[in-house]
Amino acid sequence: MIKLTKFEVSNYRSCLKTNLDLNQNLMCLIGINGAGKTNILNGLLLLKKLKETYKIPELKQKNISGSLAEISLDYKVNEHAIKVKATLRYETDDRNNDEVLDSTLKFNFFEITGNKRWVEIPLELFKYIHEFKSKENNFLLTKYFKFPNLTESQINAIYPIRDFFNKISYYSASQFSDPSKCPISFELDENRPYRNSRFNLQHEKFLNDLYIKFKNNNKEFNKFISTVNKDGIGIIDNITFAEYDMPSSSYEVKSGGKIKRIERNRQLIIPYITIDSIELSPNQLSEGTFKTLALIFYILTDENELLLIEEPEVCVHHGLLNSIISLISVQSKKKQIIISTHSDFVLDRLRPENLIIVTKNLLKGTVAKPLDKALSKNDYEALKSYLEEAGNLGEYWKEGGLDHE
Repeated sequence: MIKLTKFEVSNYRSCLKTNLDLNQNLMCLIGINGAGKTNILNGLLLLKKLKETYKIPELKQKNISGSLAEISLDYKVNEHAIKVKATLRYETDDRNNDEVLDSTLKFNFFEITGNKRWVEIPLELFKYIHEFKSKENNFLLTKYFKFPNLTESQINAIYPIRDFFNKISYYSASQFSDPSKCPISFELDENRPYRNSRFNLQHEKFLNDLYIKFKNNNKEFNKFISTVNKDGIGIIDNITFAEYDMPSSSYEVKSGGKIKRIERNRQLIIPYITIDSIELSPNQLSEGTFKTLALIFYILTDENELLLIEEPEVCVHHGLLNSIISLISVQSKKKQIIISTHSDFVLDRLRPENLIIVTKNLLKGTVAKPLDKALSKNDYEALKSYLEEAGNLGEYWKEGGLDHE
């Protein structure tokens, strides 16, 4: 059992030193444009990108360029508090995507060992800690990699944190907002998706993920269909897939001029979305329908520990948005979910303890505070009285009741 309880990121975009207390499994970031809500979500996503960075020591580049950021984390692992610090160097490309170039990781196991000393774990071994920690590899670990001598309890605490880094999903506001970029079919080459650069890869991935559930997990696929069809929110009737085999051959020249024929199995997959008994291709759906289908599918089936969802209200009608927020609330009982929003309608479906007020100023940069700490004691009591008298959070926000530094 693992839970991220506190997150701090420094020197990252507008986050000069931004703290985020994650006391609830569902947290919602609210604030004006430019306050830094998206920067906080991207800062959390750096954890996954950090884990994807592995470099053997002698291959590390010297004088690596890029920006330097620091991240501090508090985890609860099997009732033990574990602290983690990451110092990382990253670059941001022209699409505003970050790539982690290099990093260091340090752990504090005080509640396990009683020792407050920070232990550095080489990132090269972070992924393979269980596989490497054996007598056969002892010399390699201690002499070459300077791996610290850890107890089994420490290793068992690192293991779920390692997995947590990888189990983070991010769904941006515009990720599924343009169905015209979605292919009307896709190919599988030896059961692997064949990427078509003409289309949005996220859209194609959604179709492929949907097809995988259709083929391999009827229980989850049927749960998704019953959520979105007329037994649920009623935006579609059904989703089906037509499959066409496309066998092909290629040839490989071996030593001595011998020719080997290679048979390959390819499949053409055509998805059909039925609405009011009419079969449509995915690119014929409205923006709201397509985004709602994709978001609900991933909210239901994403098995990761932490879901980051930016502005779920974009392109979505209030009726459908109500279903999405209700589903997010239900799924947050199983995993941690952090959303950002500009919608008073979303706030109406949440409780005060779910809210994080995000502000920004020149001296402190982005600041994130739980609602009960962002408001004065009198203002927080006034809010609770307002809600008890049949008001709601969305209206209170629109009236300026949450506009506090």
